[in-house]
Amino acid sequence: KGVRLMVPLGSIPEGNSWEMYITVNHGETSLLPEGGEILLSPEVTCGPPGLSLSTPVALTVPHCAMVCPEHWSIKLKRQVLTGKWEEVMSLEDETTSCYCLMDLHSCHILLEQLGTYALVGEALTGCAEKRLKLAVFGQLSCSSLEYDLRVYCVDDIPSTLQEVMTEERNQGGHLLAEPGTIHFKANSYGLQISLLDMPQFLWRVKPLTLFQEIAFSQIWSRSQQPLPCAFRVERFNSATTQLSCKICIRQLKGDELFFQINTSILEGEREVVLLCAQVASGVAGIAGPKPFKIPYSIRQKICSTFDIPSATGKDWRLLAQKLHIDRNLSYFAIKSSPASTILDIWEAQHQHDRDLDSLASALEEIGRIQAPNSMTLDGDGDEADYNYGG
Repeated sequence: KGVRLMVPLGSIPEGNSWEMYITVNHGETSLLPEGGEILLSPEVTCGPPGLSLSTPVALTVPHCAMVCPEHWSIKLKRQVLTGKWEEVMSLEDETTSCYCLMDLHSCHILLEQLGTYALVGEALTGCAEKRLKLAVFGQLSCSSLEYDLRVYCVDDIPSTLQEVMTEERNQGGHLLAEPGTIHFKANSYGLQISLLDMPQFLWRVKPLTLFQEIAFSQIWSRSQQPLPCAFRVERFNSATTQLSCKICIRQLKGDELFFQINTSILEGEREVVLLCAQVASGVAGIAGPKPFKIPYSIRQKICSTFDIPSATGKDWRLLAQKLHIDRNLSYFAIKSSPASTILDIWEAQHQHDRDLDSLASALEEIGRIQAPNSMTLDGDGDEADYNYGG
């Protein structure tokens, strides 16, 4: 579901054993955003609360914002014991309380205190955008002449779409097309949803409307999710078993998306069920069993090299810069091993691509490691063909 918790070696004090957990709140949120803030991520709880950590753990949560500092003010909030929420940090701040690294779809957070966290954001301009996921569903079977096309609009967060798919499957529904994404602007215009190219001699729309609209406030603030929009169509004859049409979703002065619907009312059910299952499988994808890919011996050598302040500037600060972790450096400065903490957040960010070549390139560029181009850090043991220079 896009949520992960990485516990680096040394986070749990030696000699201790803890059962840790992570959960996503699927119910109604207890976080009431202030002013113009909106919720950008699910509420995620990692525990047990009160656990004493020796070094930070890395929590990854998905978000739906098109991140741009000029258009967004984004904050991390935490729920306290009283049930209220408090601000932990603004992503633009320099702070030593925690560290947040935003990428296109996720926020990677270094935490020293377990609990319940969520991201909120406030649009600074009308050009601020968040990603919406759109999906169209229909019934597996239809014994009457009527047939419903259901269009769902949710924030582009994996767990939210999965909830819709689970509910639809429980009611006998299936996907009629691959889900699509639209960039929704903070420009006060809602979504217009149109049903197009209906075979007029075979089908008609009930009631007599081909156009529906969802208000901006409903979509932007997530006051009600998921947001369904239904078109009821009717075939003139029970011998008609094919439905072909288009659905257009657009925002005025914004993005638009088209779905091409081709479905069989009585046949081809197995094929569409597989489509639903495949998409659901992709939504629920999780990281593999081995989250840490940098061999331990290599990590130790990197830390021993870069933790030592260098008069030439080739220390952990340059390592952070080359790994594009070059803001809020005061957070790393107070750590016993700044380089190790930098590698923790880098590994959290690169769980999917396991891009160890980029790490090797960064190290080589700094001049601390010289290695043939064919070499990578993708080793499982303590052996590696790297020459560490001074």
